[in-house]
Amino acid sequence: MTRKAKRSVAKARTASKKTTKASARKSAKTGSPARKKPEQKLTRRSGADVAKLQKAVIKSLKAGKSAQSLAAEFGISTAYVYILKNKG
Repeated sequence: MTRKAKRSVAKARTASKKTTKASARKSAKTGSPARKKPEQKLTRRSGADVAKLQKAVIKSLKAGKSAQSLAAEFGISTAYVYILKNKG
């Protein structure tokens, strides 16, 4: 056999019927895609910025604002609001 003939035989052997059926089933699945949260741009804060943010969060919490409203206002998660509250 020539090289080309050997290559074509080798290529023909690699694809099995089971593989093609599995890939056909995989691509035929139509389901609703998982909901993704809207991507927020991650911001890296300096120590001074965190200190300012922490003071503002503590002041607002003492004033009676909820953690959810603060999180929306500052663009942070509610968990981070509680972390900042407990650090101080």
